[in-house]
Amino acid sequence: MKNHKTKCALAVLFSLVLSSIFLVPALRADTVMLSFSYGYLFPADSGYKEVYGSKVMVPEFKLGFRVISDVYIYGMFSTLSKNGTTPELNEPAHSKQQFMGGGLAYFPSVARNLKIFIGAGVASATYEEEAMDIKVSGNKLGFLMEAGLYLRFKAVLFGLNGSYCAASDTYEGVDFKIGGTRASAVLGFIF
Repeated sequence: MKNHKTKCALAVLFSLVLSSIFLVPALRADTVMLSFSYGYLFPADSGYKEVYGSKVMVPEFKLGFRVISDVYIYGMFSTLSKNGTTPELNEPAHSKQQFMGGGLAYFPSVARNLKIFIGAGVASATYEEEAMDIKVSGNKLGFLMEAGLYLRFKAVLFGLNGSYCAASDTYEGVDFKIGGTRASAVLGFIF
């Protein structure tokens, strides 16, 4: 029995040593990317713009893990809430939208302290709008495309990001778009 425990312990130790030889290079610096951005969303839907305006402030959180070389798999979450007024009747309106999604990104260094981010994926768009005692809500799958330019100082990233995240739905025969183009400033960390 003692011999069996010794063999198991040696097998585990050997596995750990072997794993560290092959995994440590794969887990080198730049394995995890975490960022917070804040900027403007320019809605894609003209009806939305009429009620809520042509831009909305939106925060976004992003978490990514390097899978190979400069390729990352990432997830994102952004949310917005906006009050507005219906045209002609001047009734109060309220809108909420949330996007949760992710995809693949290419995140290479293009100079010593400069990185670019190019990503594409899918996003689940949840929306809720209330106006004139009518509440409309839903969830649709949409797409996400984004690009950014980041200055890197050790593990800290500062940058600008542009993206397009949108989905479509229909209410009583009227098609509308959720989301739109976003431009934001980014603070991130990479380790």
